Amino acid sequence: MDIGLIVGAVFVLGLGFEFYTTFAVAKQLKENKAKTGRYSQPWNTLHPIQKGLIVAMPCVLIGLFFWLYNYSILSPGPGELYNPEIAVVGLLFALTLIGSFWMVRN
Repeated sequence: MDIGLIVGAVFVLGLGFEFYTTFAVAKQLKENKAKTGRYSQPWNTLHPIQKGLIVAMPCVLIGLFFWLYNYSILSPGPGELYNPEIAVVGLLFALTLIGSFWMVRN
């Protein structure tokens, strides 16, 4: 059996699982909004570990992007401002941060 076929199947299954969990979380958020008027718990009712994770995630993502942009194999070459791979990673990180801040806001 071809290893590329196995890797592709695992990738498609993983992507399908991610989409399923995204839609399941969105459904749960809508139900929570209907019951309580809020999408998520208020900040003062969160446990300290949850608060720490909400604060730490943006710091880790920004630090990881800084490292990727400056020191990794994805860093732009001489004379380049960016390369497509780092632009996609930056876009995904930005969407993750926007989504997490939106969840805290609501």
